[in-house]
Amino acid sequence: MPYWLWSLWLFASSAAAWAQTSSLTVQAQVQATQLGLSETVVYTVELIGATSPPLRTPDPPHTRNLSLLQPLPAVQRYYTLVDGRIQQRLRYTWRFRPIQPGLAWIGPTQLTVGGQTLATEPIELTIVHAATASPMNEPVQEPPVPHQLFIEAYLTPANPYEQQQVVLEYRLFFHEGLQVWRSRMVGSWETQGFWREELHVDDRPLPERVLRNGQPYYTFVLKRVALFPTRSGTLRIDPFIIESEVARRPDPRDPFAAFFSGPTQVEYLRLEAPAQTVHVRPLPPNAPTDFSGAVGRFRLEAAAHPTTVHVGEPVTLTLRLSGSGNLATLTLPPPSVDTTFAIYAAGHEITYDRQKDQLYGIRTQTYTLVPRAAGRFELPPVRLHYFDPESQTFRALEATLPPLRVTAAPEEASPATPSLTSIPTASPTPNYRWAFYSSLGLLALLVLALLLYRTHRPLRQNYPLSQTFDLPSPQLSPRAFYPQLDAALRRAISRYLGEDVRGLSHAQLKARLERQGLPSPTLQHLLRLLVTCEILGYAPQTTETARMQHYQEALSLLQSLKTPSVQE
Repeated sequence: MPYWLWSLWLFASSAAAWAQTSSLTVQAQVQATQLGLSETVVYTVELIGATSPPLRTPDPPHTRNLSLLQPLPAVQRYYTLVDGRIQQRLRYTWRFRPIQPGLAWIGPTQLTVGGQTLATEPIELTIVHAATASPMNEPVQEPPVPHQLFIEAYLTPANPYEQQQVVLEYRLFFHEGLQVWRSRMVGSWETQGFWREELHVDDRPLPERVLRNGQPYYTFVLKRVALFPTRSGTLRIDPFIIESEVARRPDPRDPFAAFFSGPTQVEYLRLEAPAQTVHVRPLPPNAPTDFSGAVGRFRLEAAAHPTTVHVGEPVTLTLRLSGSGNLATLTLPPPSVDTTFAIYAAGHEITYDRQKDQLYGIRTQTYTLVPRAAGRFELPPVRLHYFDPESQTFRALEATLPPLRVTAAPEEASPATPSLTSIPTASPTPNYRWAFYSSLGLLALLVLALLLYRTHRPLRQNYPLSQTFDLPSPQLSPRAFYPQLDAALRRAISRYLGEDVRGLSHAQLKARLERQGLPSPTLQHLLRLLVTCEILGYAPQTTETARMQHYQEALSLLQSLKTPSVQE
């Protein structure tokens, strides 16, 4: 571009910017300079002639004898036709409440547009006891009244049984003349006495149009949650409070409203749904003896794999309970097997489907059976009693297990006994060649042993604290490693608790460690490792890599179980 053309463009741009900033005006006003103590001061700042909004929303002005009711201003944008040209006006509105009778003061407000800073004049007011303020010629729009915007709570069922699933849904209703977005929960929301699981709600919901009392409204779901009352009686759910940005739709009578985007007025409103009181009914007293607390509608499945094993080999039993009940708080009864089998609880897992109007899930419980004798065994079916709130009766579920075929453990091959007749007669003449080759072979064995030592030396260096905790080496066989690891863990627990725990069950260990204050994640990890040691002690089918992993887990746990004297 030639230099003269560049200079001309720069001059034109500067002139346009100067013309824009020079035509800007800003003014501030209140609806009246004399107001009653119980009235609200509406303070409005209007920017006229700006083609672009200010760099940022202005801060509220400093005041005396006035209390600010909203930190962010309501914003109103409209357009007028002046001398054949469209002129934009921006209006910022704050509301204040008088503190006491007497003089009040609102300081200047500053706006920065296009590098130019504009300021309004301060305003003095007189506050009196009576409401004597007169309205301005131009009325100021008030925020949406409560009947135009409100929240409703729906509790289904309203009078549940203990442990029954209750779905609580909060819906926002707003008049069709409003626009609502960025709704967010304020503060904490407590549901004491309930187990709570969140259900899916769209982040960007599409409002649906409904009629309420003959008036058109739009509505969408703010929050949906599944609640499970853990006890009977009267329970309370806290109020649900949200903040939303609310805008009025452009005035259809304004001929320029359809050509410009953006809300005409924005309000930052706080809405509250009142607290909920739930009367929870106790379960009927005629529960079966083996009832374990399941409430809802369920389906039970059971499987065993493999069904043909040797003595001492593990069989995995899988129980799968699915439905819409209290899967997280119920207890599945273990399979009823005789003393021919050793049974161990291997763990459980719960998966939920949160996309529907109710919470549906699957609880998978696994057990390990270790047969002690050979034969064909018919496993008894798995039974579960549950309470059905719809029919208000106790029902029974039953799932069959396949028969097991257990064969004797294969015998280990024994080395063949050498025949005496196969031993050659020693030659009376010394064989010096045999001695030479024997020396070379012995030297090669020594070199190989040295190489193996250097190769495995870093592995031993990974156990610097093994002697402190008396842990077994992962290089031991599984049948020797896991019982010794179990014993080392129990010795550490004994030191931690100050009592001998060698004969205690896992449930007793859990109770004592909880009373001692052991953190829950460490406690659960420790119990899982103890169960693993028992299972693999009966069915030792692991690799050295797996034993190394269990060793490292035990080492980390034992460091958490050190007594204060050891830590010092």
